[in-house]
Amino acid sequence: MRNAIVATVLALATLISVPAFAAPDGSRTQGNVPGKSPRAEGDQGKKHFPMPAAEFKAKVDARQAKARQHMDERASKLPANEAKELRAKFDATVQKVNAEVAKAVADGTVTKEEAKAVRAANPHAHHGKHARNHKKGGGKK
Repeated sequence: MRNAIVATVLALATLISVPAFAAPDGSRTQGNVPGKSPRAEGDQGKKHFPMPAAEFKAKVDARQAKARQHMDERASKLPANEAKELRAKFDATVQKVNAEVAKAVADGTVTKEEAKAVRAANPHAHHGKHARNHKKGGGKK
């Protein structure tokens, strides 16, 4: 008798809870905003291609401004001749990147391949923490 009651309670609990968690209409998804898919909330930092040229150019300009600020901080700690050399190197790299950006945005949209060409124009981009450690000999061999 006890087993029959436990089995009945489990069966009813399963029948009630499964439809409650299924939510086929998406009304119970977290961050549900009219006009947005639930996935759009988590993809805010990710790049989507093809991308409008103006948006891509704005992202590149923001990144260059951040890099220039970082370079200026570094240059302020160097002797004048080394700081001048660092700034000249940075400006040469910015010119290369801007030339690639001009090619990429010429048609109004930027594809993933064009974005990769822009990234390749900057030999110093995307060297994260692990790359720095590797240069110092701290990486795996």
